[in-house]
Amino acid sequence: LFRSVAAVTAVGASPEGGPAPDAAVTPTVQPQTAFDRFRSSISEYKPVYFDIGTRGQTTARFQISAKYRLFSPSGDRPATWGENFYLAYTQTSLWDLQGDSMPFIDTTFNPSAFWLSDNIWQSANQNWRFGMNTGVEHNSNGKDGADSRSLNDGYIEPRFHYRFDGGSTLTFAPKVKAYFAVADENRDYADYAGRVDWQLRWAQDNGAVVSAMYRQGDQKRRTTQLDFAWPLQRTWLNMNGYLHLQYFNGYGETLLGYNQRNESQFRIGLSLVP
Repeated sequence: LFRSVAAVTAVGASPEGGPAPDAAVTPTVQPQTAFDRFRSSISEYKPVYFDIGTRGQTTARFQISAKYRLFSPSGDRPATWGENFYLAYTQTSLWDLQGDSMPFIDTTFNPSAFWLSDNIWQSANQNWRFGMNTGVEHNSNGKDGADSRSLNDGYIEPRFHYRFDGGSTLTFAPKVKAYFAVADENRDYADYAGRVDWQLRWAQDNGAVVSAMYRQGDQKRRTTQLDFAWPLQRTWLNMNGYLHLQYFNGYGETLLGYNQRNESQFRIGLSLVP
């Protein structure tokens, strides 16, 4: 024992110091659960909101949306081309809050599969970025008989982003669609909705988000939607979410009424994802 203590002291170590760090027991790393993997792979996609308007009748329009990444990059490295595939689901409903039993007027179910990257190219000063979203999607209202509406489309959506020095980003993203497997009940859908969604969005860091969408169908059939969101944490309420204002005019507020022109409608509500 004395010889062991002397040997330890001779090399400049302390007998009371315990084992060297390399000899310490390595803590056990807990494996990720299935829920942890799901949570890390899911993210926002289209806006999520709940709005109410009172023109003509009191209605609510609300939307939920999320996307799921199929392949996650390991570590902190950038994603490879094959790791940019996603599945997404969006659901948009128009709800009659004034009628007997407050029925849902129509709901559009919109699953999709696509490839998405917002970092295909970046300028030397990092002000300009180019991205792409391209894939296929299905739209249907889940009804049968005369009220059934459904269609599919393949689309390509180039995204042009410009970063302002003041802390905001402007995005121009025209979505060009080619329809296929369109139901007989809405065979002329493109005549009303057109084949391009012209989309413009300006987002301020931790501030306002303004977006606009325009569609041009045949024979001057125009559709316009404007959205404005303001973070409620920057108000006296100091709460999560955004104050949301929405304006809609034109065709296709619901899939059931794709060929019916809607009068100008303003709604106000809460947005979780602007």
